[in-house]
Amino acid sequence: MTIGRWLHVVVLGIVLSIIPLHGAVYRSNSLGQKLELDDKPTSRYTLKAEGEHTNREHRLLYDGPLLIMEEKITIIGAKKEVERIEYDVLGNETSQTTTFFEKGLPQRILTQLADEIMITLHSYSEGRLIETKELRNGEMIRLITYYRGKEGMLSGLRVVDLHDTKILSTFTKDKGATVYGENIDNTFSTLTYFPHNVIVRNYWVDDTIQISTKVDYDEAGRLVVTEVKEGLTFQKTYGPDGMLLETHAQQADGTNITQTYIYDSLGVLDQSIELIEGSSTRRIERWYKDGLIQTQTEWEDSQPVKATRYVYDGTTVVTLFEEGRPYADITYAPDGKRVLSLEYRKEK
Repeated sequence: MTIGRWLHVVVLGIVLSIIPLHGAVYRSNSLGQKLELDDKPTSRYTLKAEGEHTNREHRLLYDGPLLIMEEKITIIGAKKEVERIEYDVLGNETSQTTTFFEKGLPQRILTQLADEIMITLHSYSEGRLIETKELRNGEMIRLITYYRGKEGMLSGLRVVDLHDTKILSTFTKDKGATVYGENIDNTFSTLTYFPHNVIVRNYWVDDTIQISTKVDYDEAGRLVVTEVKEGLTFQKTYGPDGMLLETHAQQADGTNITQTYIYDSLGVLDQSIELIEGSSTRRIERWYKDGLIQTQTEWEDSQPVKATRYVYDGTTVVTLFEEGRPYADITYAPDGKRVLSLEYRKEK
């Protein structure tokens, strides 16, 4: 059974298990989620619920006239058993899943398909999940161990599957920032989460670091993230509101690329300047309106070489320069490939 189908089965079970019953027929969506009470439902999906506030409840989900799912709920004291059966368009049973709860916590999930039986076992300590085992036809295919830290908070996760892939995840704090670490076989990576959705990473293969990231603050209090990858340096500078202000990258041939971003009072991108410094200096200035690019001008050293205007109808007008003077206007179709017009001009 694929992971997608397994998740689909689990989601359906959770959704149906939390729907309140009123002993009537409801308009529903394809997951059996109740929309509204209707004695004569007009929706494609309908949910028939029986046994409200009893120890034995029964739910039937229809797609038009076809029964596609039914669920039986039995409650005995602190224990609850939820049995769900799915059907195909011919009325044949495709899967049967039974979930056993105790004190509101799922203890065991049993899924029967045509050629296999899947069992998921959960273990708890003081009401907190500490271990999950997944078995297929009696053979364990995955073991998940949950590590708890202060006050029972999740601090680590270890996953071992049938193919001997081992995943170890850790969760911690460093100088107020949340750090997530993951070890898969011979690789290890960390993600550090800063305010305003700024995320930085480090990555190792065996004991050799592949991506090294350093986080610091400049004199203006701006967050500066410096990443070294394959010997090359990439740097990003963020403002106090989390907006990206500047990026700097060093290429293998020694070329330095710096991009600066300028925003309006509402935090919408207004202008950007890209500076490419190599054997010559190239500058690209872009202007925006409501976050959409309007014009772009390219400079080679101190002279303009090309200017682009983005028209509201999707066409673009490109002006070419020679020795700093415009000499031709080319209009491109919205696809950016077809030339609609070419006009030469001579500026006085």
